[in-house]
Amino acid sequence: MRNIRSIAFSVCILYSVLCTPIFAQDHARLSERTIIGTARYVGMCGAMSAIGGDPSAVKDNPAGLGLYRRMELMITTDLSLYQGDRLFTVPQASWEFSIPTDKLREAGVLYHNFMFSYHRLHTYDRIYDVQGEMDPSLGDKLASLEGVNWGDFKFCSDFYNSYNRTRVIEYGASHEFAFNWGMNVSNKWYLGAGLRVQTYNFHSSGTYAEDFARKNDEGKNMYLDNASNLHFSGAGCSAALGLIYRPISWVRLGLGIETPSLGGINVRTSGTLTALTDSIRISSAPAQYGTDKDFHQPFRTTVSAALQVSAYGLLAFQYDYRHAYFMDDVHTFKVGLEFLPVVGLYVNLGYAYESTFKPYKPAHMDQTFARQDTYSFYPRVSQYASAAFGYRGTYMIIQAAYQYHWKQTAFYSMDDVAPWDIYGITHRIVLTLAWHRD
Repeated sequence: MRNIRSIAFSVCILYSVLCTPIFAQDHARLSERTIIGTARYVGMCGAMSAIGGDPSAVKDNPAGLGLYRRMELMITTDLSLYQGDRLFTVPQASWEFSIPTDKLREAGVLYHNFMFSYHRLHTYDRIYDVQGEMDPSLGDKLASLEGVNWGDFKFCSDFYNSYNRTRVIEYGASHEFAFNWGMNVSNKWYLGAGLRVQTYNFHSSGTYAEDFARKNDEGKNMYLDNASNLHFSGAGCSAALGLIYRPISWVRLGLGIETPSLGGINVRTSGTLTALTDSIRISSAPAQYGTDKDFHQPFRTTVSAALQVSAYGLLAFQYDYRHAYFMDDVHTFKVGLEFLPVVGLYVNLGYAYESTFKPYKPAHMDQTFARQDTYSFYPRVSQYASAAFGYRGTYMIIQAAYQYHWKQTAFYSMDDVAPWDIYGITHRIVLTLAWHRD
């Protein structure tokens, strides 16, 4: 058997009319959303789809637009602290204008309202580092793949219990641009509809290294290094419908629906595999290609209720449901409190819990190794706690909020191995400014 010192090679995959498979973990990545938006919305942990009167609440339930009675311009800034890194973004901007049908009327259609808005739905800026023993190894997985001619490159397939190290860096974001319409009927029924365009830009770079348990015939430590890059970019379009009903003056009930999106993404991948083993294979052309694939956001719905306590404040409850055949259902429970200590000032408190309520499931590695990103992530549980305060004057609105976000993620180095539990904490400071007039 021929001995070597190091071999570097990449896998060559020809273009075809078939699109690259988009695995469940890819859908889970692109479907992620964070509770971000205006400071009031963040302070309530998003429990506002029955309350309305806020651009980020309209994002969840367009019927909330029906509660506006005057023109408003609003913009929000966000400073996030995660793993020692600071990220400054503008997660929200909107322009709303109202058209009264007749200011003297008390019944029938009272207002038609329209809003153009932008929201940052999710930010991908995170680093994962894991290491430890693993059985089986990636080398053994590669040696067992069908349909891939590895020649006599054996990848140390007989040597389990390898020590592996994985480091993944992700960055990018998903955004939403929307046009919404809302209507007020007798101050009792509020109806709304919206058209949303989502854009995606996601990139990850991963390095996976294995040190095997025995040496080769030359007494050298055998190893395997897999470096991979993955990039998604694309856009989609969805529609939203909403309803808010006030059966009595101090109760509001809300329902919001967002349809699955229509659109697509472009997938670009590249990778390099390096190994020191007991056998050799000639390197081939780079495994770098791009292809288009249909992508659909999941169906989303929200059900909520708000109880108003005279002029002193309100208490809101909300349940969000996300469903798609290609991923686990996601359930989110939110509760928010708002009280007004004095006229014009208000304070918000909120809590949210999000989970799939299902056990871990393995990732699905590309069985042709056309994509070398063998690792994958599944968001499991997120918890939010937040507080906010604000001033609402005749012409100006000033809001500030703090959010604590704890997140658990299941990380798989590859399929058929136990996942790593990764925990992350994000501190978020939000500031919202608005100007409105009759």
